[in-house]
Amino acid sequence: MADTIFVFGVALEIWALTISIIAILFTLLKDFILPFFFKPKFIFEYHEDVPYRREDIRINNDRNRIGTFLRFKVKNIGNRPANNCRCQLSRVEDIDNHRSYGDYQGFPLRWASRPESIIDQIKGERLNIGIGETEFIDLAFTGNDRIGIVLEKYHNVPIGIKETIPPGNYYLYLIFSGDNFKPYELKFHINRYDNNDPEQINVGLEEIKQL
Repeated sequence: MADTIFVFGVALEIWALTISIIAILFTLLKDFILPFFFKPKFIFEYHEDVPYRREDIRINNDRNRIGTFLRFKVKNIGNRPANNCRCQLSRVEDIDNHRSYGDYQGFPLRWASRPESIIDQIKGERLNIGIGETEFIDLAFTGNDRIGIVLEKYHNVPIGIKETIPPGNYYLYLIFSGDNFKPYELKFHINRYDNNDPEQINVGLEEIKQL
């Protein structure tokens, strides 16, 4: 009888150990192995034409207020959905005056597909992007009634960061991040010198790197 109880106890211990090992392997598979091989991957694009650039647009349906709107494309070409994506400005460099403005760090850029009227002001900054899906992020706009370059933040909640960059020649550094991929840094070259013509704004996507 004692031998039977001993064997039964050993069998229970082996069974418990086996279950623990399976649980550990499952956790490793789910949290480390699969994410290593199956993960989001992005391409970013900007071109000087529609739908990236839209000119002669009425602002708030006012025929006297004409502007140019700029946005860039984000496409998930990986093999896993991307969770809680967001894009923020990290810094601005004034090329002509050799100055860097770090106070733009954390400036939240707006998803073009999520107009302010329908988003949650707290959660609307983050967006999931499925496999093969494309989203656009608003970068900036300029108008005949606005001086400089206006950055497109995703809501009207005050964030303590100015939205308008004076006329000039700049590098904009952006951080595109999410829960299940390494952040990307994007470098845009943007300039506007002519305050009277909103079409006189030029943009180029200079560099993309994963951090």
